[in-house]
Amino acid sequence: MNRRSLLKTVGAGALILAGMNVAQAQTFPSQAVTIIVPYAPGATDQLARGLGAEAEKILGKPVVVETRPGAGGTVGANYVAKSARPDGHTVLLAVSSVQTVAPHQNELPYGFDDLKPVARITTGPNIMAARVGAPFKTLEELVAYARKNPEKVSFASAGTGGATHLAGEAFARAAGIKLNHIPYPGVTPGVAAAVGGTVDLVLGYPQAIWPQVEGKRLVAIAQFGGTRAKVLPDLPTLKEGGVDLALPPNVGIWVRRDVPAEAVRILEDAFAKATQAPSFRALAERTWTEVDFAGSAAFAAELEAENRFYKQLLTDLGMAR
Repeated sequence: MNRRSLLKTVGAGALILAGMNVAQAQTFPSQAVTIIVPYAPGATDQLARGLGAEAEKILGKPVVVETRPGAGGTVGANYVAKSARPDGHTVLLAVSSVQTVAPHQNELPYGFDDLKPVARITTGPNIMAARVGAPFKTLEELVAYARKNPEKVSFASAGTGGATHLAGEAFARAAGIKLNHIPYPGVTPGVAAAVGGTVDLVLGYPQAIWPQVEGKRLVAIAQFGGTRAKVLPDLPTLKEGGVDLALPPNVGIWVRRDVPAEAVRILEDAFAKATQAPSFRALAERTWTEVDFAGSAAFAAELEAENRFYKQLLTDLGMAR
């Protein structure tokens, strides 16, 4: 084969491969999309099913939800990062701590760079509430009391090293106070302890806390977002109470890092439209969830900053591996 014939053959092969890649991109998704929820069935699972029901109308393929709970969400996150096929048909819906917190705490099979952000779906909010009869009813009163009584104020979390524990520690550091952390095996037992007067404060999602506030069994103190969530417009933020901290829990969608960019773009667009659907918005409102969509690039930038924040916090607390 002469040089001209060889170049023609190679060029033809390249065009065929390019055509195959374009065809694959144009046909995504070619099968059902599976949303992996790395927690036991509950609020996140409900959110995923509502989102998936709307996304499948846009993608033109079924969207199914599968729960893979364990180890604070890292079992499901690791499955998507390492075991799922790199074609975009398997996505993770989780709290961002599976990417920005857990890899700093434990030796995991995956790291920060093994998950590619597709979109942020919600930003919580996380809230803090006090037991009835506590010596404070507002954030300003809480901070003033805690400064005069170091470590006397206790707060319940859903377990040592978890998102609510770290949020409490970050709040204490930002406020210049010392709190007494009491871990519980989940948010619900922590809420029960605060209702029963065993602990002074409890942190977590409003799904578990707000019904107790409405029933006058807890006193709402503050929310952790940068601005007031639309679903809780009357509850002030930490910043409004003089504490310079905004730490909303980000819930988003990820794929493994080597999924093609075109598949990510299609998924991003589908989930953007799904979050605007009236049925999904109504679901979010019923569960006090703040829908706050951000695309892949914006979400990735936020996660980079969040990753740096938690790495430093965990190091300072002596909890980084």
